[in-house]
Amino acid sequence: MPKAKKTENQGTFPGEKLAVIEEYSDGPGTYQEDGDVRSNTIGTTTIDKARRELVVKKTTPMIIVPHEGMDVIASIGSVARRDARIDIFVIDGTHIHPTSSGVIHISDLSRDYLKNIDMAVRSGDIIKGKLINTKNRLNQTSLKGSEYGVIYGFCSRCGGLLEKKEGKLICPSCGRMERRKTANTYGKEKLV
Repeated sequence: MPKAKKTENQGTFPGEKLAVIEEYSDGPGTYQEDGDVRSNTIGTTTIDKARRELVVKKTTPMIIVPHEGMDVIASIGSVARRDARIDIFVIDGTHIHPTSSGVIHISDLSRDYLKNIDMAVRSGDIIKGKLINTKNRLNQTSLKGSEYGVIYGFCSRCGGLLEKKEGKLICPSCGRMERRKTANTYGKEKLV
């Protein structure tokens, strides 16, 4: 049992020998190799006494890699005639740091024809979308569907937050009315 006290709450690195299989079996965060129980992650060891197994609790943050089909929340950067650059800061409900870049093509905005992309999104807007292509780390995002679109829009004249009233976006500061492709959760999404 003196080995257990030394192993309990110990910091570990991947591949580090923690015990022999006769003492403890391999639990979550560990693996067995040639009769030794080893860590498969950076973490802290604990012992499940009821099961007589070593467990390594991961201490490093989980890396979120964008995949097709994931929902994202992003801010619109530059807007050209046919596409918009975005900075993704939430993937599937988890904040990521650093942000990830992406693009929205005009054909991925709506089923309806749009002459210019700024009829649907503007620089500075916060959008909710779905990743449709992640090849070459492009992170192409679609806003098609009622649950996707602008969730917070800002007035292009004074910068105020636009309010949705009777299906229209109106700036409470200057009274300007603007057009966007809004999500059905406009103004209700939590960003923090």
